[in-house]
Amino acid sequence: MYEPQGFAKTIFTQRYAINEQETFPEACQRVAGHVAQAENGKRDKWTERFVEVMSQNRFIPGGRIWYGSGRAKGQLLNCFVVPTADSREGWGKTVSDMLIISGTGGGVGINFSPLRPRGTPIRGTGGESTGSVSLMEIINETGEVIKAGGGRRTALMQCLRYDHADIMEFMHKKFNKVDVNNENISQVLMDTFPNLPKDEADKIVEMFGAGQEDIIKSLIKYQLDQRLKNANVSVLVDDEFFRLVKEEEDIVFTWNGKETGRISAKDVWDLIVQNSWESGEPGILNIGLANEMNNIWYHKPLISTNPCGEIWLEEYGCCDLGAINLVEHIDPLTGDMDWDLLADTVTVGVRFLDDVLDVNVYPLPEIEKNCQTVRRIGLGIMGLGHALIKLGVRYDNNEGRKKVEQIFNFIKKRAYEASTYLAAEKGSFPVFDADKFLESGFCKTLTKGTRAKIKEYGIRNCAILTIAPTGTTSIMAGTSSGIEPVFSPGYKRRYYANKEGSNDRVIEEEIVIDPLFQELYEEGYDLDAFVSAHEIDVEDHLRMQNIVQKHIDNAVSKTINLPNDYPVEKYGQLLQKYGPKLKGTTVYRSGSRGNEPLVPLSVEEAKKHLKESGIVIGVAQSDCPSGVCEISEPLTNEE
Repeated sequence: MYEPQGFAKTIFTQRYAINEQETFPEACQRVAGHVAQAENGKRDKWTERFVEVMSQNRFIPGGRIWYGSGRAKGQLLNCFVVPTADSREGWGKTVSDMLIISGTGGGVGINFSPLRPRGTPIRGTGGESTGSVSLMEIINETGEVIKAGGGRRTALMQCLRYDHADIMEFMHKKFNKVDVNNENISQVLMDTFPNLPKDEADKIVEMFGAGQEDIIKSLIKYQLDQRLKNANVSVLVDDEFFRLVKEEEDIVFTWNGKETGRISAKDVWDLIVQNSWESGEPGILNIGLANEMNNIWYHKPLISTNPCGEIWLEEYGCCDLGAINLVEHIDPLTGDMDWDLLADTVTVGVRFLDDVLDVNVYPLPEIEKNCQTVRRIGLGIMGLGHALIKLGVRYDNNEGRKKVEQIFNFIKKRAYEASTYLAAEKGSFPVFDADKFLESGFCKTLTKGTRAKIKEYGIRNCAILTIAPTGTTSIMAGTSSGIEPVFSPGYKRRYYANKEGSNDRVIEEEIVIDPLFQELYEEGYDLDAFVSAHEIDVEDHLRMQNIVQKHIDNAVSKTINLPNDYPVEKYGQLLQKYGPKLKGTTVYRSGSRGNEPLVPLSVEEAKKHLKESGIVIGVAQSDCPSGVCEISEPLTNEE
């Protein structure tokens, strides 16, 4: 029976327990009983099985499931995708949908590509469109209102196709690149505030006086910092985009079948690369590959991912998440995976997540209808970094990659077979068409035996597998997040605290050591396999994501870690090499955002601190994937 300790217990109590007194076993019982309501006449049986895999730390449901189960109107799904329509009514519907979903704790992904570009004439009014970025800004401000009202942080994914005429405005809005001098102050003001007439801009400049560009630049920076700050932003690409970049051809912008402009594909690419190298955004979402592999290509196209990028979704699609803890499936006697135990966990996990779809309280009727129609789930994993270390193989060499290929090939086969058996028992998802389903790009990667079972029995879920970040849930489970390598053997955790005797805030630090590193070091094991995220070559990060992606029907959320001094040109070359193979790509260059809360320790530094008092034992990560967030207030009640 697993029981979180220390920081893991703090996370459980503050984020997922129904009250401060609830224990982890009690929470397992609560969640299992709630989800098993979907099992007509078999609730007790499946409550017991769900409790078994959860209490043994083998299967960890997504955070919303932990939090929402057993609560009135409990919303158990993490994220959603809503459509946009090119009309006033369409804009209003998008804002309304986002507001309602965010109010239930769900994140929202939105593709703004269907909206007409800025400056497009509007028939009937004589006016011009303010463009797609204007709606993005409205959505951002709506997120601010939700936070100001005491709600949770708004989670958004805002994306735009590379061939939309607003693409350059989209990328500049997020990244605050302004070069202000005496000659261009008025123009920069008008670019920053699109509705500001030139005479008004001139008046502002005159008011501040010549030589005061720093003041005006601060004004501009403040305004830009407010735009899109609540969202992750990504550019939607496809094979044609990569071809245009390679051949150095132009992107042609069109609207209603007419050419409206052109831009060099290389210029767009260079800006994507430069911005992501500098700040971690924009991400690249390969919508072409996603739809090529889409199991329900014949029903609905995929239009966007959720905010973290682990699931591509059709309009009004939802994220139904849970993860297998790989560390708990290593046989201590053989030193290899316990394949029978893993198969059992996969089978139970698929059923659990399928049941979630039937007991959830949906925020919108359109979401309920779609999710019941396609029955998409997202069974993932956590603890890959720790598992490889315990298996004695490195994350960054061929032996490690072969083991990962073996693990994920096994999970894929077992998950699809589990869904076929569920279909035989409960029925296939309503729009299942065997012949068309099996023609999808992903289904062509399945074995002949698995394809034959789908043909015979059908399948319960349109898609089954994903790789989510598992940030806080993996901390609760005491293991590494998602498919990430370990962050480091230990780290300095930096947080704000009040200075003694005053109201001034200071940054304090504490040393945190990874529990697996402590165990292996104290027992005298070889630490060669304990390779951390910052020690792994950039291409080896991409190689690992590529291997996993081949066995995942949804998508993979992974951070590609760059050293601070990594050449932007080399990064761009790697991105062009692997971008066409991956459904999504996210990078983070160490030190690029400042105020980072975690400072990794080397192996030798971690060994040194283990001999000292006052250290904390805990998984080396934060709420954010790979620790990419800013210094904040400390969590309370830590043990």
